[in-house]
Amino acid sequence: MNIYPFYQGRHLACLPKKILFIMKLTIIIMTTLLMHVSASSFSQKLTYAAKNITVDQVFKEIEKQTNYRVLYATSTLNDAAKVSVNFKNTPLKDVIEYLLKDQQLTYNIEQNTVLIKKQERSFIDKIASVFTSSRFNGRIVDENNSPLVGATITVKGSKKYAVSGSTGSFVLDLEENDVLVISYIGYETKELKISRGLLQSGVASLLDIKLSPAASSLDQVQIIGYGSTTKRNNTGAVSSITAEEIGKQTVENPLLALQGRIAGVQVTQDNGLPGAGARMNIRGAYSGVSGAGYIPLYIIDGVPFTLFNGAQPATDNLNANGVSAANGGVSPFSIIAPEDIERIDILKDADATAIYGSRGSNGVVLITTKKGSKGKTAFNFNVNSGVSNVANYIPMMNTQEYLATRRAAFARSGVTPTAANALDLTVWDQNAYTDWQKYFIGHTGHTTNATGSVSGGNAQNSFLFSSTYRKQSTVFEGDFGATTFSSRLNAGHKSSDGRFNIDGSVNYTYMKNLLPSTDLSTIYNLAPNYPLYNANGSVNWTNTSPLSYNPKTTNAQTTNLFSNVNLSYRIIDGLVVKANLGYTSTRLKQQQINPASSQNPATAQVSSLRYTDNDNNNYIIEPQAVYTTKIGEGNLEALIGTTFQQTKATGIFLTGTGFNNEKLINSLASASSVVTSYSADAIYSYTAVFGRLNYNWQGKYIVDGTYRRDGSSRFGGNNKFGNFGAVGASWIFTQEDFMKDLGFLSFGKLRASYGITGNDQIPNYGYLSLYTSTGSSNVYDGVSTYVPGNIQNPDLKWETNKKLDIAVELGFLNDRILLKADYYRNRVSNLLNFITIPSQTGSTGYTANLDATVQTKGFEFELNTINVIAGDFKWNTNLNLTISRNKLLAFDNLENTFYASSYIIGQPTDIRKFYKYTGVNPATGLPTYQDLNGDGSISFAGDRYVGYYGHPYFAGMNNSLSYKGFALDFMFQYNHRYGVLNSTLSSNPAGFNYTNMSTALLDRWGAVGDVALFPAATTVNDPSYGNLTSSDINWGDASYLKLKTVSLNYTFPKALASKLKLSNLSVYVQGQNLYTWAKQKYTYDPETTLPGTGPGLGTGQYIAFPQVRTIVFGLNCSF
Repeated sequence: MNIYPFYQGRHLACLPKKILFIMKLTIIIMTTLLMHVSASSFSQKLTYAAKNITVDQVFKEIEKQTNYRVLYATSTLNDAAKVSVNFKNTPLKDVIEYLLKDQQLTYNIEQNTVLIKKQERSFIDKIASVFTSSRFNGRIVDENNSPLVGATITVKGSKKYAVSGSTGSFVLDLEENDVLVISYIGYETKELKISRGLLQSGVASLLDIKLSPAASSLDQVQIIGYGSTTKRNNTGAVSSITAEEIGKQTVENPLLALQGRIAGVQVTQDNGLPGAGARMNIRGAYSGVSGAGYIPLYIIDGVPFTLFNGAQPATDNLNANGVSAANGGVSPFSIIAPEDIERIDILKDADATAIYGSRGSNGVVLITTKKGSKGKTAFNFNVNSGVSNVANYIPMMNTQEYLATRRAAFARSGVTPTAANALDLTVWDQNAYTDWQKYFIGHTGHTTNATGSVSGGNAQNSFLFSSTYRKQSTVFEGDFGATTFSSRLNAGHKSSDGRFNIDGSVNYTYMKNLLPSTDLSTIYNLAPNYPLYNANGSVNWTNTSPLSYNPKTTNAQTTNLFSNVNLSYRIIDGLVVKANLGYTSTRLKQQQINPASSQNPATAQVSSLRYTDNDNNNYIIEPQAVYTTKIGEGNLEALIGTTFQQTKATGIFLTGTGFNNEKLINSLASASSVVTSYSADAIYSYTAVFGRLNYNWQGKYIVDGTYRRDGSSRFGGNNKFGNFGAVGASWIFTQEDFMKDLGFLSFGKLRASYGITGNDQIPNYGYLSLYTSTGSSNVYDGVSTYVPGNIQNPDLKWETNKKLDIAVELGFLNDRILLKADYYRNRVSNLLNFITIPSQTGSTGYTANLDATVQTKGFEFELNTINVIAGDFKWNTNLNLTISRNKLLAFDNLENTFYASSYIIGQPTDIRKFYKYTGVNPATGLPTYQDLNGDGSISFAGDRYVGYYGHPYFAGMNNSLSYKGFALDFMFQYNHRYGVLNSTLSSNPAGFNYTNMSTALLDRWGAVGDVALFPAATTVNDPSYGNLTSSDINWGDASYLKLKTVSLNYTFPKALASKLKLSNLSVYVQGQNLYTWAKQKYTYDPETTLPGTGPGLGTGQYIAFPQVRTIVFGLNCSF
């Protein structure tokens, strides 16, 4: 404490002389000690050499080599420039003065402590700075000297900032020694200290400042709702896949490129036929109890692409009531060329999805297409062709095994085989054998794909035009398959002053898909000695002739027009107004023919044509305003916008009969009778206001808040609007000073979010009283009648989903190892469903909210590693793992509803009740089951236990290896689940009829005392056989591991390509669905062999056409 000023001008007579003496003596001693300390400090020396390091690193070295501590406030060194040092026994004083030179810092030494603080500017200096600052003119460019528009330039330690314009230029008032911080998404952040020379250059002319592309994947762009960010700064759960990863896969549907590559996301194809539906489930969105859709919100370049048409159960496949081909419907994404896609970003938690309100409940899939860029006009051609086949067949009995089983069945039943009851044993050739699987699906399919594009542009204009032709044939006999043609044009323009920007795309696709009306893979169990023709040469119509299937075809023609325009105008620095305009038109026309010649002559042969025409038109307008500014030491971004969307769906279903000539069956005009079976005209309207606030302080603490108020025409006036929102935050703790010494940990972030989203994926007009036409079944006086359908429910309200997410993201060894781990918990309540009521009421039911709650929680892990970088050799690995379970938390009055037989509170919603199979009775040969309730009998209600058919966990692993021009990628997909073990098992006993059986049933009871897995063969059914397929003999671990993708690419040297007048030339071979390891021996493909109607759960049957193994060879060139 300095007491002298306080007593200045006064006498110290009030103090005793003894005290004065003590004070004087103390001052003398202290002065002597301080002089000694000073001399000692100056005698301390440092030896240390390093380049381009921070000042605080040298301070830490001082503390290691001397007995001095260096103290300073965290913010003191924020503006300090990096230094290069080479000290050899340099005195401490010289070291410190060297470090603080031109750093606007000063120091003081007290005892064994060096205090560092900012140098205070005098009032005169502050006034002078106003006159000495200079107008600095800079331009931000990329590695190719192309301007970067929208880069943020801030002056470190001040509130000054600028944003680069259309030419990359900016202007700032700067002083000597100011430090510029330049940041741009996808590029390394750069700090530039303004020396006198740089300041003079920037005043005299335009100074280029070049940024380098982000070396770490943490700084690569991620697309989020109505904006973009980086992995480093994202507060939400977002995963991405790029065009490079998509291009290494042989897929017709871009959604299939996501299989096994993203944690928390399951994509399952209904079957392996061209155009088949692909179902996506994000974080277990399907609850089972809810009748609302589980379909994610798909957005292409800002325009929603979900074509949910109010069907129940919800689906986004293109299909029509009463008409579908063997593929079960056309996926709308099969008409989008994967080659046109730049990236796909999956938004999973509330922070990422709540900006989309009710439409984001099941997750959001953002698809960004390719755009033109600055540069000379460039052409690219990519052509590939290959073959496909079924990779696995079900082991079925051969003729002798089949006939032996049939004879044993007749013998046990005491029935003599005759021509009336056993043609296979008495009339058909006993040595004939046909493998019906290979007969129907054993052929070779062919695929050809060709894509060409031209792109270019300058500083203000850009364009890209591309076209794709794809032809796929099936493994069926005949000219079945799909042909697709698509063209796309993208163009963009920026004004010379950088204020106005417009970007638009138009995409047109046409696909023709001709398939059998029946999935021929399901006709695998005909008797192996079944003859196609009788002895007299006529067609064998026993049961159903195999020759009857191919003439029954479905021809689906799909056209899609997709267009969007994005406008933006920068009113002032930091304030941009935008508008997103979109229009989508999708039309599906189908013709399903059933010629009389394909029908058994013993029945009434009637040729028929079923014709459907469905049209879906979607309009959207989204005005927005974005404001960015610097507040304190952080950046604030505010977004506000509104949505106006309308979808109009029309459809008609006509049935024509009475064709005089079968050759004219494709024309309804040739039918003598045409009946309108179905017609629809529905409008779905949707409106919303939304907003977001994001604040990033020093790149350490990031907070993000979103809000949306939705209005949907699917709800009545009482609950037409709903409010949704979320808050997310992240802490990049490796930016803290106390974490910077951890050399092995290069990045660390904690983030969390919580929010509420909604769901309105229910049929249109569900809150109204509806009537349904009976069509041609009930006609009065020549007019179709109407009957009551849906009962009105004005209190119908939104289904809500409360989402919680907690995550940690870590980077090790300069981000060569990146680990992301998420814990999530979603709770869905107010479940929307159709409630069936007794027909005596005169109606079928009504749409309502169930007072129930379903919880889904789990863990997601993503690990990305750079394993080896050694010269020309590189090896990267990407691994993901998802562990997920759901359960029914609550259901009011469950025991008194028809749901009681399917669900149990506290148990998963994807349960199934089984009889406990206890084997075959050695004395009788009949199947036996455990009497669980001990009442002495086996009953449906009392003797079934709970089993689980969900997916407890699933994973994927991709490896990428490259050496010089060679690149090898291969990906494994693993799914641990429970399901059907034998798709061929029937409720009928072995040998019961003309149906062939799998070789599993060779292990059956034959005589008294036999111990066998399956019961005896017989032609007389016993009730106990009917329980067999509902028992756990056919249910268990149905896990599988797939070698999903292999890609080998060779890029020719640039020198060789240039000789051919090419800028790039490469050849490649790619394989898809190459091999499967599975416990399920008696099924085609475990991926398409699932029960139920949920995501990836097939259509209720246990067998479907498998995903085919495909191998293609291709060439890619650019010039």
